Amino acid sequence: MHIIESDSQAKHLQEWLGSGVDEEIFHLNVRSLFGTLPYEYLLYSPKISRRNDGRLRDRDLKKYQHIELGGWWCNGVDPLNNYVLMMWGCFKPDHPRRDRQKIHKFIKYEHPFREETRAFFLLVPNRIWVKISNRSGIPITEEDLQHPGGFWHWVVKHNVPVTIVEGVKKAGALLTAGYAAIAIPGVNAGYRTPTDEYGTAIGKPSLIPDLKHFAT
Repeated sequence: MHIIESDSQAKHLQEWLGSGVDEEIFHLNVRSLFGTLPYEYLLYSPKISRRNDGRLRDRDLKKYQHIELGGWWCNGVDPLNNYVLMMWGCFKPDHPRRDRQKIHKFIKYEHPFREETRAFFLLVPNRIWVKISNRSGIPITEEDLQHPGGFWHWVVKHNVPVTIVEGVKKAGALLTAGYAAIAIPGVNAGYRTPTDEYGTAIGKPSLIPDLKHFAT
């Protein structure tokens, strides 16, 4: 088991390095998960229907049984909650399930079930922070370094230009190259449109709170 796990971890690292992501960014933000552990990351929502004994329903266990074969998990910090690690994130299973709507496609990424999508704010090592500071021409003060919010607090406070991308690995690659990058999990995931119970739009689209926080 340990050999399989270490092989998978090495494969996950190579996948990120192959996408141009700094190795330290990978180690700060990505975990390889196996067995029943992925359930804790993906099926924590109180909105999920459970049996009286608290166990997940059989339909959900069957739907997600592929995650037990392992994969990588990535999340970031939460700028709306004092920059603590965000519960929300994404899991890329090593053996993805088929998409019921598009039978010839596989679902590449899994996100926490029944939870609203959010954005990724990856942890950034100081040497990458300095690289982004040099590229943007915005200095880092001692106060910035001491602040619990670190890099992302500096981005908000000094209105550092940000790039929004689809997919967390792309954000990792851009950060590596010296750009402040926020990732969203899909091209339409940066805004929400209010709808009624039938799914009909009843208002104008607005930025998700994560991005609104950076729209200074």
